[in-house]
Amino acid sequence: MITPEERRLLEQLAVDEITFAIPAQSFAISCAISAEEALPVVTEFALRIAYVCGNLAPTQIQDFFGFSKKETDAVIESLLGERLIQWSEDHLELTSYALARFQDSSDNLPRFFKIQDWSAEVVFDLISFSPALRPNRLKRVRSQVELATRNLDKQSRTLQFAEQSFQQNFRQICAKEKAEIYKISAVDPGERFSIPLPCVFHLDLNGQVGVRRAIDDESFGSRLEISEAITDALANHDRSNNESLRDFIGTFDDELLGRYVSDDSFDLRRYVQDVHLTKVCGYDDGRITPVLGALHLRRNSALLLERIGAELIPADPPPQGSDGDDAAKEAHGEKAAPEVKHWDALWWAPQSVFWARSRSARDLVQKLDRLLEPQPNGPSPQAGGVRVVVPGDRRLSRERFSVYRDQFPRLLGADISLMNGNLELLLVPELLVCAMFHFHLAHQAVAIPFGFMSSHPDHLRAVSALVSGRVRAKPDAISAAREEGGLEVVEDLQALIDRLSTSAVVATPTKDGRPRLTVKKSE
Repeated sequence: MITPEERRLLEQLAVDEITFAIPAQSFAISCAISAEEALPVVTEFALRIAYVCGNLAPTQIQDFFGFSKKETDAVIESLLGERLIQWSEDHLELTSYALARFQDSSDNLPRFFKIQDWSAEVVFDLISFSPALRPNRLKRVRSQVELATRNLDKQSRTLQFAEQSFQQNFRQICAKEKAEIYKISAVDPGERFSIPLPCVFHLDLNGQVGVRRAIDDESFGSRLEISEAITDALANHDRSNNESLRDFIGTFDDELLGRYVSDDSFDLRRYVQDVHLTKVCGYDDGRITPVLGALHLRRNSALLLERIGAELIPADPPPQGSDGDDAAKEAHGEKAAPEVKHWDALWWAPQSVFWARSRSARDLVQKLDRLLEPQPNGPSPQAGGVRVVVPGDRRLSRERFSVYRDQFPRLLGADISLMNGNLELLLVPELLVCAMFHFHLAHQAVAIPFGFMSSHPDHLRAVSALVSGRVRAKPDAISAAREEGGLEVVEDLQALIDRLSTSAVVATPTKDGRPRLTVKKSE
């Protein structure tokens, strides 16, 4: 059982969340089951008499219970129909089945099983072929990372594995107590779908710095086959180096991060402990906040929304009626309509196949859109919102778009790399920027994002200069995810880039040939 303190520490050390898609299928299963049931009182007593006496006449049953002949005949017919008694000349005696029930009982109380029909729809995941009770069902969602089984035989023989698993897990599937499968009559395959499985990745500072994953799901968290499938899904992906970390520090004049760089290495452990756990170190400027982990993580998402909401509130709102037109309207008894400003945002992704592979990333964009696009009188054609740019090779743009098409409504691609693809930016021009460097550990597929959230004018100008300079140097590098309205979307982004260019200062160029950065091992 995890303690509240341990849970708080894990939340502080969370660096990413990825939703995996477990392939699953429903099966309509029909069978006969033998269920142990208590016998009616009269039936049980009649059997006890027959067991004690060895045999009995119908008149003895009638006299013992005070039944009429019709009632006695009904009891006898019921016992005969259930194979509990049989005729022996003109007397009744227990069948071998009923006699065995008495003999197998330690208290001389017979337990009998009744054969009855049972049918239900049962869902199995197609990796471990374990039953999934009341799962969330989704059609194929490309933003989730799909899992696959190592056992190819399970892919081609789903019916056989489903029936085998049903037999092994029947007690878990069937709600009836002390029921057993008597005979399976049909196993019919149904629809295939995916079961979403969120997985949170935490920094592990014990020993050598690493990443540990945690699945908060009782059904799948302990299944070895699922764990192996996640390991396979994370493997065999290119990992970037950390050479551009010095560029990141230089571009934003980040003296705090610079303290932890020495001998061409970055002391990630000490940085996390000092800045994010103990908080003994931080930025001197209150407009700058250190950030650890993916922006769509719950704690970072809440911080980001709160900060933007606070920045959207003017420090000194103008007095009512100060404007000449408003004053004229007031003089005629008319109330001036409040001016609603729409804000644009640009979310430039890093080059990582696992970036924003979670529903929480989509939720963050939707919340940001609502915050940046106030529409009291209905939708506006000049509405702002978040433009998401996913960088990468143009040859892979179609695959890249298919991954994020269901995540982000305003999705674009860019054949442009910012700091070797390690830089992530979420910019609300003239308001706030989140600049995150994705640091890669050896033998770890999940990067460690860290950086800052800032409303400092120097940071806003530096980001504007960096993005606008790279895009204007390669204007044909931008492409839209959707053909319909694609040209307008690209032009809209170009207009935003032009705005960044006019407000930016010339950024100091970075030097080439930076030494490779590694994690500094603690003494």
